Amino acid sequence: MSEQPRIRPPSRPSDSQTVTVLAPTPQDARYCDQVLRDHGVPVEFVASVYEVTARIREGAGVVLIAQEYLTGDATEHLRQAVREQPSWSDVPILVLLAQRGSSPRVIADLLSIGHVTLIERPLRIALLVSTLQAKLRDRLRQYEVRDLLHTAQLANESKSEFLANMSHEIRTPMTSILGYAELLTDLVEDEKAVGYLATIRRNGNFLLGIINDILDLSKIEAGKFEIDSERFDPARVIEDVRSIMEVRAYEKGLKLDVDYRGRIPQFIESDAKRLKQILINLVGNAIKFTQRGRVGIVVESANRPDTNEPLPTSTEGQLRIRIKDSGIGMTPEQQTRLFKPFSQGDSIITQQFGGTGLGLAISQRLASMLGGEISVESKINGGSTFTLSIKTGDVVEATEIRPTGERQLDNETTSSSTVRLNAHVLIVDDRRDIRFLSKHIIDKAGGRVTEAEDGVLAIESVKQAAERGETFDLILLDMQMPNMNGYETARQLRQLGYAGPIIALTADAMQGDMNKCLQAGCNDYLSKPIDKSMMLEKIAAFVNTSKQRSVDQRE
Repeated sequence: MSEQPRIRPPSRPSDSQTVTVLAPTPQDARYCDQVLRDHGVPVEFVASVYEVTARIREGAGVVLIAQEYLTGDATEHLRQAVREQPSWSDVPILVLLAQRGSSPRVIADLLSIGHVTLIERPLRIALLVSTLQAKLRDRLRQYEVRDLLHTAQLANESKSEFLANMSHEIRTPMTSILGYAELLTDLVEDEKAVGYLATIRRNGNFLLGIINDILDLSKIEAGKFEIDSERFDPARVIEDVRSIMEVRAYEKGLKLDVDYRGRIPQFIESDAKRLKQILINLVGNAIKFTQRGRVGIVVESANRPDTNEPLPTSTEGQLRIRIKDSGIGMTPEQQTRLFKPFSQGDSIITQQFGGTGLGLAISQRLASMLGGEISVESKINGGSTFTLSIKTGDVVEATEIRPTGERQLDNETTSSSTVRLNAHVLIVDDRRDIRFLSKHIIDKAGGRVTEAEDGVLAIESVKQAAERGETFDLILLDMQMPNMNGYETARQLRQLGYAGPIIALTADAMQGDMNKCLQAGCNDYLSKPIDKSMMLEKIAAFVNTSKQRSVDQRE
């Protein structure tokens, strides 16, 4: 058998415009070569199905293959190559049917390969050429889509990196602003000055809330926002929300009530933190847009509101929470813009009440991630009702209760003033004011502090302590520093043999920071701005555990 003509495949990216041909005979190959060349169609010839599948994996444009080659094993090999293509890619496959005809079962088997077009013999040249040209145009569009996706991915990665850097650059000075305002509050006795400091802290926390909203929206859009499902008591979450928002309602002379309609599961499986975030936003908006009257939180099982019937046998129901206010209300047109990012009802509302317009957009997306949604009913000067529904998870075995709506005090809360430390802590941060603030908090709790300005100096401090036969009980490590960042510092500390706890200080910009810290050798992390109570509680817990482990090992 004479050798089939071979045309070397063009260099990428023009592969997407090349037809790979496995012809029935050398004579057919030469004829096909001439015809396609005359019509300006780039072509390459291969000698086996295995070369065809290799070209599919490399990104062929279009495949033209004779049915004679598609035996059982060869067909399965081809089918596997088609399955392994990237999601954006569908290589068109044209099969030249045998002249003797094929049974319906064989035809169905060929079509099941995927993206197959059947070509009958004898060939009609005009039809073949027009089909190939159409398939090549489709293939070119696939590559254009791939390039757009790649460009979008790069842009997304750049945005994520920018957000991580900006988060660090904003949150770090916010740590100083809020922390030093708190320090001054303890030193100042003049009531007017204390009021000024309270204003600084309140507005600092408001600015931090805006930063958090922007980051949350960016995490969701980047696909880096995860839901942590756990079993929890929804009534406790709702009471926490009432406790937080009641002060704001009281300042405006409003009443904030919680009403349970019928029985609800005592425990549900969802993300308590995100549920709380949604409710705080919805209740906060209700308070903001209500000048007088009341705001109510109504809770019920979506499966049987206002009844005492047992839960259905389905393993998954829904919890419905309505936030009703007697506020200014909205027109239908304003309602259509509610859940769009950076958008409020209208410019007058923005000027009068402020806000970024991010809260509801984020809340709606979070509700969707919790298996539900947020809907709204409103009329001008007639108040608004926002209804949140979320999936409850598997609640078949959950006890049904009807909470009273009365306050449930949490006696487990630990004041930071009661935490006492007997520990030597190494603080590693390139910013002197953050080191001073952390040192002040730890010193006041009874601890002892050594400071290091970067990762290089931190490693040197640990080495020097080891030479003296000492060790730090715990290391507080900033993750973004010059000379050597916190991730590399943690890795090198572990390689040196430091076995004590390391707590990372991070801006927590994007989902994955926690895992990145743990992989580097940290035990836990604290987000900036630093929460004094959380810092002391974590330090105390890790130090006590570490010391107990040392005692157990000696025994």
